[in-house]
Formats: sequence, structure tokens, C-alpha cells
Amino acid sequence: MQIAHNQFLANISSIKELHDLYHQLKHIQHLPNDLSDLLRAEIVYLVSALDKLIHELVRIGMIQTFKGQRVKTASFENFTISAKTLEKIKQTTIDRIQNPNAPVSFDNELPEYWFEQEIVLKHKSLSYQDPKKINEGLSLIWNETYKWQKIAEKIGDNKKEKEIKNTLETIVNRRNKIVHEADIDIVTHTKNPIDENDATEFIAFIENLGNAIFNCVK
Repeated sequence: MQIAHNQFLANISSIKELHDLYHQLKHIQHLPNDLSDLLRAEIVYLVSALDKLIHELVRIGMIQTFKGQRVKTASFENFTISAKTLEKIKQTTIDRIQNPNAPVSFDNELPEYWFEQEIVLKHKSLSYQDPKKINEGLSLIWNETYKWQKIAEKIGDNKKEKEIKNTLETIVNRRNKIVHEADIDIVTHTKNPIDENDATEFIAFIENLGNAIFNCVK
């Protein structure tokens, strides 16, 4: 879990460096160029950083559950695997039981390796960006009914569940406009305006949200 969080923090740090670059070019060097696409890139990377964090937390948490290190959730128990993967898990489990002290030369000699491959295969096309999808993903590893309420409590500052969800949806919607529509207004055919202060607030929000989610499930 800590590895996933460290990677998230590294991703956030890179985004902050991009933001610093924008500030340097815009306000210190006073370049006349339109630098707004740097801010748009920040929003895209922010959503990707959160998406990656959830993917990694779910993957690691499910492996821990598989190994008996976490409490099983109802969603975990309903996770389906292929017959081929089941056979690999059964065979490697038998091999380890029969030869418990045998050295492990390759990862595929362990049952959890094959379970992990199934997780990666099934989740590679999923996007953990909007609140509902994040809730579904966390249900695989976190036995908590009121997840967003708990996340809000971790964030603090009197943040409410609805406010957090709405802010996340706003950021994701803007990301989608940038990625899928080039952030161009369908009426004016020009790019939608983007504010430096908004980007600053988005960075702080996603960083706090990711930290809160990690602290809830670690």
C-alpha cells in the first residue's frame, strides 16, 4: 500500500513542478505565448494520478486479501476468475503445500501471482475517476458502507461528502473536455478559459483526496 501512495505523491510532485513552470514562464519571464495548455495538462495528469492510485490500492489490497492479510469484503468474494487461472492457483498451491521449503525461482510459482494476473486483466479497462466507480473499486478491499463519508472525515476542514464528490466530478468533467473535445466550446469554437487559481485548487484537492483514501484503506 505504501508503494502505491509513494508513487501517487511522486506524480503529484511532478504536476506541481509543471505548475511552477507555468508560473515561471507566465509571471517571471512574461512570455507572450498562450501557456494555458500547461494548466490543461495539469488537470489531465491529476485525474490520471488519482486513477493510478486507486488501481494500485485495489490491486495490492486484493492480493493481501487473497493471502489472508485483509478481511474479505462481499465484492471481493464475488470477484470472478477464469477456469484457467483457477487451475494455475490450485496447482501452485498444491506445489507449495507439498514442498513448503522449496525456493521460489519465478513469481509464477506462487498462487498469488496468478490471482494478480486476473486482477490486472479484468481491471485494465476500468477508470477509477468518478465517485461511483471509485466506490466500486474500494469495495473490493474496504468493508465500509459509508466510504465517502469516511473519506470526508479524513480530509477534514469540515468538508462534506457531497461537496467532495461534486468537486471531483467538476475536475473529471473538465479533464474529459480537455481529452475528448480539445477543451473547445461548441458554440464559439474557441478553447474554454482556464484559470491558474483553479488549477492550484485542483492540485490541492486531488492531493488531499488521494491521501485521505490511502489513510482509509492502508
